[in-house]
Amino acid sequence: MSEILNKSFEEELKESYLLYSLSVITSRAIPDVRDGLKPVQRRILYSMDELNLKHNAAYKKCARIVGEVMGKYHPHGDAAIYDALVRMAQPFSLRYPLVIGQGNFGSIDKDPAAAMRYTEAKMHELAEYMLMDIDKNTVEMMDNFDGSLKEPWVLPTRLPNLLMNGVNGIAVGMATNIPSHNLTELAEGIKYLIDNPDASVEELMKFIKGPDLPTGGIIVDGDKLKDIYETGRGTFHIRSKYEFEENKNGMSIVIKEIPYGVSKADLITQIANYVTKQKENKKDVGIRNIRDESDKEGIRVVIELKKNVNPQRVVNQLLKHTQMQISFPVQMTVIDNRKPRVMNLKEILQAFINHRVDVITRRTQFELDKARKRSHIVEGLMKASEGIEAVIEIIRQSEGREEAINSLMEIINVTKEQANAIVDMRLISLSKLEGQKLEKEYAELTEKIKIALEILNNREKLMEIIKEETEEIKLKFGDERRTVITNSGAKIEESDNIEEEDLVIVLTQWGYIKAMKSSEYKVQNRGGKGAKAIKKSDNDFIIQVLQTNSLSKLLFITSKGKAFELNAYKIEKSSKDTKGKHISTYLYLENDEKIKTIIPIENKKDIENKYIMLFTKKGTVKRTALEEFSNIRRNGLKAITIKEDDTVVDALIVEEKDEVLVISAKGMSLRFRVSDVRPMGRSAAGVRSIKLRENDEVVNAVMVDNEKSLLLITKYGFAKRVDFKDFRLQNRGGVGLKCVKETSRIGDIVKALAVTDESHVIVFTKLGKAIREEVSTISSLSRYAIGVRAIRLDKEDIVADAAVVIEDE
Repeated sequence: MSEILNKSFEEELKESYLLYSLSVITSRAIPDVRDGLKPVQRRILYSMDELNLKHNAAYKKCARIVGEVMGKYHPHGDAAIYDALVRMAQPFSLRYPLVIGQGNFGSIDKDPAAAMRYTEAKMHELAEYMLMDIDKNTVEMMDNFDGSLKEPWVLPTRLPNLLMNGVNGIAVGMATNIPSHNLTELAEGIKYLIDNPDASVEELMKFIKGPDLPTGGIIVDGDKLKDIYETGRGTFHIRSKYEFEENKNGMSIVIKEIPYGVSKADLITQIANYVTKQKENKKDVGIRNIRDESDKEGIRVVIELKKNVNPQRVVNQLLKHTQMQISFPVQMTVIDNRKPRVMNLKEILQAFINHRVDVITRRTQFELDKARKRSHIVEGLMKASEGIEAVIEIIRQSEGREEAINSLMEIINVTKEQANAIVDMRLISLSKLEGQKLEKEYAELTEKIKIALEILNNREKLMEIIKEETEEIKLKFGDERRTVITNSGAKIEESDNIEEEDLVIVLTQWGYIKAMKSSEYKVQNRGGKGAKAIKKSDNDFIIQVLQTNSLSKLLFITSKGKAFELNAYKIEKSSKDTKGKHISTYLYLENDEKIKTIIPIENKKDIENKYIMLFTKKGTVKRTALEEFSNIRRNGLKAITIKEDDTVVDALIVEEKDEVLVISAKGMSLRFRVSDVRPMGRSAAGVRSIKLRENDEVVNAVMVDNEKSLLLITKYGFAKRVDFKDFRLQNRGGVGLKCVKETSRIGDIVKALAVTDESHVIVFTKLGKAIREEVSTISSLSRYAIGVRAIRLDKEDIVADAAVVIEDE
């Protein structure tokens, strides 16, 4: 009876699981760094080589190959072996397929391969270069699972297969995911590393640009590759390659290449599902139809768009919400010296070079031993040929083979091996011609021995052979790169999905803000009553309106001198008769804090050498570099320190060379240089801009532009244009000049704008009406004139604000 051992379950579990883990890691999921193959792949290729399934041989049924592999070397399920065989034949799975398949081997749409009894296969010529010289003792052999046969630990590959075809696998507690690369680039990198053993990863990347994937695509964050190659870990992103095509029905997006590992059928389904989901949310993506026109020539997925739809905006949405763009996590875990470890690019290439050194050394030693052995025999045959009569006599007088061999060894001084060869020599070898052949063969063998010794004793010679064989591989199998590498960035910004359009942003006294399409306003004649611009409620009224576009950044300046930032497209678009959402929905404001002005910044690149100039009601001005207001956090930044009874009324984006004109409610103005106000930090209090009289306050300020004129609009709807040249340059801080003779009849000045003859303006009233008017209909008058009526007001209604409309050219 067998002995029963008592053992802790915990201890047994640890030991057994450790053995299982080791088996999965080394014998199933993780590739050897030298040939880049998992055991099942290596056994498939070795079995095909034994079956003599060369690239120029006839195909054999895959069932026959799988049976050979399973019966001799891989005692696992036939399905797993067949799956591995199929994958090695798929051009969309391997950058350089190692097997040539005949029959249905699956598709990029994830269609499964036909059963193994139907399909046939043979080795690709590339695979033959992985097995070349295996019969020359180039690699270590080991027992198969039952000890009846020998199989190789590793293949004597001439190809850098690990990087060439990549690999992915999940083991226990670790995983590997290595992308494929271009063989031509790898060959150049290997040759460079041989010549420059101390080369850095950065130097190697001059040759090996980055991954080159079977399905092409675009790597959009190529700047991450250096770190990935240095550490062996990281993530890059692959984007579909697409084009825009125009036809009679409008624009189409044509996808030509998709990310590696993505099923084309799944991608099309994802796009269709996204369109359906957006429709359910009452959003229109702009896609009219999707067609798959792919054929044997390549992928072609056509996405037809509706008319007047921005194709790039649609692409940006699909990149964000479908597998048109995916991430590729890199984990270069390999088996090195029979242990798993993460290696970087240089280490992997060096390991391959070391393997080639070992293979060529063993091959050369094998050939040397073979040449020496044959040379020894030929030397004996030549000696026998020279004394052929004596040799014949010795053999004739001998009782048998053993006596003949011993006699030859003693009389003509040959070794036992030579004597055996002499005894086996045919009579025809005694001819003169055969003697000459022996001499020629001996000379050739002597040269072979000499060359082999040179290789073994001269590392430089050995390395030259590696370079020559690598160059041969490159010339025979190298091709053009398929994957494009850019640094455009993988992140799809929210703004990338927004269609650019002109907007009117409206802000009310009670802090309600909304966006409207500027096209909603029709041009009316001067004096018209206008259309409703906002729903009036609770005595709320408009305090500011500005013209911008949906992709602008909006800089908000508050009554307490704080600055906030918001994307224009984030403000919800509303109709004319709605009041919009409260500003606190978008910004963190204190209870008594109000937005005093909004500045649109259309191009962040333009903030260099520019300043924000703040103006307060009490006549203070302050200039601060605009760069100090980038990346504002949601709870805002302090823009100016002001007194309790003062508030910010305006802000301008200016340059050092500019001039500004400050306007007061009672009709005073002061023109001065921006350079008169020195740049200050965000927390500074500022200096005086204009000296105000009692009961007067600053309305706003405008940039002086002599190509334009100043438009003044008053509380009771009067307006006029004045030439900027009528305002002479003065020193900052003075009383200034009159811009309106008196304001009692026409009302205080509400807004000053810089306009051209082609400009349109929108005038808003406190009761929520708006009129869009051509500036050319408003008279150009002197500084003292009171102006003309620009808008007829209802009883108890007054002008609240106005803005210039920027027309598309």
